[in-house]
Amino acid sequence: EETVEYIYMCSQLKSIRQDLTVQHIRNDLTVHVYETHARVALECKDMNEYNQCQTQLKQLYASGLKGCEMEFVAYRILYYVYLLGNRKYTGGSSDLAFAMASIPEAATKDEAVAHAFEVRKAVQQDNYHRFFRLYRKTPNMGMYILDLLVSNYRLQALQRICKGYKPDVAVSFVAQELAFDCDELCVEFMKKLGCVVVKGSPEVGQLLNTKDSVVDTTVLSESAALL
Repeated sequence: EETVEYIYMCSQLKSIRQDLTVQHIRNDLTVHVYETHARVALECKDMNEYNQCQTQLKQLYASGLKGCEMEFVAYRILYYVYLLGNRKYTGGSSDLAFAMASIPEAATKDEAVAHAFEVRKAVQQDNYHRFFRLYRKTPNMGMYILDLLVSNYRLQALQRICKGYKPDVAVSFVAQELAFDCDELCVEFMKKLGCVVVKGSPEVGQLLNTKDSVVDTTVLSESAALL
């Protein structure tokens, strides 16, 4: 039902966009329509539609029209970070570099843009601890983009945890490090990857047996979000 509602809404917004284009209307209403459609697409994880809106918004902002430019500059950075890990896309690095170079220095003082820069830095440095701290604090709707990275980044982080903590580590610690909302979801994720979870003391709770756990990297191999 949600899919049907989105398809209908997307169709309506596309019709409005087409009318604006045919009538050569480029004003604050045009910006509002594209920003609205971009947010709806993000929420429904329709990255192709979002990117179309993002591309047009960049041109509208450049022409001097006002809108939520800094919000969408931040989304643009996060989107290119996402593309860096998409095996079907080969232009991620160059596009990200171009996007970074085209951002005015004043924009870096914006909270959302500064956050996006920090995410980019954490990913490029392969710093999963920093990435998940930033993930929890993502402003506006940027988390919808980062959600595309999370599963595979958790897998990579879990591999490091299994190598770095022997012979076991508290599940509560792993859940916190990987930004899970609760231990149960963390256990479910780890077991899906083939990890061994055992009962610990009442004080510590469940433990990840890192000595006997072998993270199965093929489980997420068909995921659309690869980092």
